[in-house]
Parts: sequence; C-alpha cells; structure tokens
Amino acid sequence: MADIYNHLIRRDMDSMSTDELRDLRNASSDTLDGLMAALKVMGECAFWACDSENYSDSQAKEDLHRISESLMYLPRIAEALAFNADEAQFKIYQREGFPYTEVDNGKH
Repeated sequence: MADIYNHLIRRDMDSMSTDELRDLRNASSDTLDGLMAALKVMGECAFWACDSENYSDSQAKEDLHRISESLMYLPRIAEALAFNADEAQFKIYQREGFPYTEVDNGKH
C-alpha cells in the first residue's frame, strides 16, 4: 500500500500569506472533522447491518471489503490534515504572536 501522507502535507507554508494559512488551517480542520464523522458512520452501519436479517453474507463481504480499503488510507489522510492545520496555526502564531494568557499561580 502506498503511503499518501507525504503527498498531502504542505511544505510551502513559509511562502503562504497569513490569509492563505488561515484558509489551509480551516479547510484541513473541517475536512478532518468530516473524515472522523465518516469513520464513525462506517462503524455504525457495519454494526447495525450485522443484526439485519435481510443483509446477505455476500453483501456483507463486499461492504467489509470497501470499508477496510478506505480504512487503510483514511488514518494517514487524517494525520496529514491534522499536521497541516497544526502547522498552519503555528505559522500564524509566529507571524502574529502567540496568544498570551495571564496565569495567577499565587507566586507573583
């Protein structure tokens, strides 16, 4: 199985504008959320299909094949999207400054 991860991560973020970084961060994060929702629904469909009397063994085998094929690729796609979102946010922080939170730990 070929690894899609290195084809999906962005290595040109230093040359992107801050607005482009925001767009990349948002698109990556939203797509990652969508992929996670798809994984959840695949699991639910497979689970409930097992209890259906009208779900034939051949149909189950075909569906399991399709689900397993997608599951071979989806985790690396999700990891690449998470990397892009995190890296874009870090680049934005480098340009605009890291968020400052005042901590009152009683030592000041």
